[in-house]
Amino acid sequence: HSALQALVNILEKPQSLAALKLTPSQVIEPLISFLESPSQAIQQLGTELLTHLLAQEHFQQDITTKNAVVPLVQLAGIGILNLQQTAIKALEKISASWPKAVADAGGIFELSKVIIQDDPQPPHALWESAAFILSNVLHSNAEYYFKAPIIVLVKMLHSTLESTITVALNALIVHERSDPSSVEQMTEAGAIDALLNLLRSHQCEEASGRLLEALFNNVRIREMKVSKYAIAPLAQYLLDPQTRSESGRLLATLALGDLSQHEGHARASDSVSACRALVSLLEDQPTEDMKMVAICALQNFVMRSRTNRRAVAEAGGILVIQELLLSPNSEVASQAALLIKFLFSNHTLQEYVSNELIRSLTAALERELWSNATINEEVLRTLNVIFANFPKLQISEAATLCIPHLVAALKSGSEGAQESVLDTMCLLKHSWSTMPIEIARSQSMIAAEAIPILQMLMKTCPPSFHERADSLLHCLPGCLTVTIKRGNNLKQAMGATNAFCRLTIGNGPPRQTKVVNHSTTPEWKEGFTWAFDVPPKGQKLHIICKSKNTFGK
Repeated sequence: HSALQALVNILEKPQSLAALKLTPSQVIEPLISFLESPSQAIQQLGTELLTHLLAQEHFQQDITTKNAVVPLVQLAGIGILNLQQTAIKALEKISASWPKAVADAGGIFELSKVIIQDDPQPPHALWESAAFILSNVLHSNAEYYFKAPIIVLVKMLHSTLESTITVALNALIVHERSDPSSVEQMTEAGAIDALLNLLRSHQCEEASGRLLEALFNNVRIREMKVSKYAIAPLAQYLLDPQTRSESGRLLATLALGDLSQHEGHARASDSVSACRALVSLLEDQPTEDMKMVAICALQNFVMRSRTNRRAVAEAGGILVIQELLLSPNSEVASQAALLIKFLFSNHTLQEYVSNELIRSLTAALERELWSNATINEEVLRTLNVIFANFPKLQISEAATLCIPHLVAALKSGSEGAQESVLDTMCLLKHSWSTMPIEIARSQSMIAAEAIPILQMLMKTCPPSFHERADSLLHCLPGCLTVTIKRGNNLKQAMGATNAFCRLTIGNGPPRQTKVVNHSTTPEWKEGFTWAFDVPPKGQKLHIICKSKNTFGK
């Protein structure tokens, strides 16, 4: 004992170690027997002496050192604090060189006991060392991931060493991918709080965000109460100016999107902060993927909560979403239109509805038609909802300017697009009787361009369209044009005629052609047009051919 103590006292000085001429095998082999001594004092001194020797790299890597792993692992799990501390300190120095030996000696089990020990809790330095050794072992071979209990891996997320955290995250992600049900164990072990803390401190943001999103993507995890309390930290992470990881931001946004699918979470008071964070994210010109994820998350939040709708509007979200309507990405534009539809599905935001909103939707419709030769059905449905919920917009100039694009959609769109257009045009039609005459006339004249299309739809469209198409045809203004071309074989008793034609509709004033003198086959090629505010009913067109005599009668 005294000799060992003297050696410890000598070798704890760096200069003594540097002067040591013995090879590792000459020193370590005898020390191993001390580690297996029945005397704890001898074990303690032997371990301390070995720890000092292992400060030198060539001692760590020597094959003889491998033989010390088994007794060191046994001492690490013995439960006697002084021995544990010394043995783990020695293992810390050699675990990177001999990770398989540590694993084969039962090191994963013994170190796991230290990491999850609660009563009493080990000193923090000891805990960190045990977690560090285990991370070295796991890092050496991914197969070891499945030998470490999930609760241990979750506990390792609380380490102050990024290398330890990284290994634990990788192991947990592998567990989740190979066995999706493992996420419940992770959650019960406190993974959500640990991962949120990592995001908050900007550590391992991508891996933390990836695992967090995987947790919340699981329906059973979303049902747990703890999930609701993740909304505010995720929103704070997105709003934090120190958050610079694009992948971290995307994954945090995805996680919020997952949480928003749960109706209770979408209505929670913290969801207001999520809405503000998502609007702020969209203002920062994010990637296309992030736009889609943020918009879809907002859809879920606002669809279920009037408070969230107001939060989006007060954060400037209406203007931001209007800009997204003009995105060259048609899917982004469609989802932006759907979000607007949810925002204005009732009168919560009536003070935010405006002509500019109609203009933006019209511009989105026009852009899609010109750039892709397609009709954006979601934009059409959104226009219909807004006109239906806010009738005051039906008499606006923006509504009038929208009609030509509705007509184009009726002509070129799918069956779904045509149905939306018919609904919207019928809405406008019903308001013509109550709006100022000039506006009503202007809208109806523009809508009349749809008459040929409506006539065709009456022949080809599903029966469900007929009533609306027919209703429009019976109220749109139009013109009747009659062309008198020529007469054939016009004779009278005296010979050739001085022919002309007279045309009348109902009780209206007559119209007539020029007189063609001395001809039995007169040619006129004259057209006559009558304008009608609505299609005439029960009136007949009369055409009479007469001859004007030479005396002017």
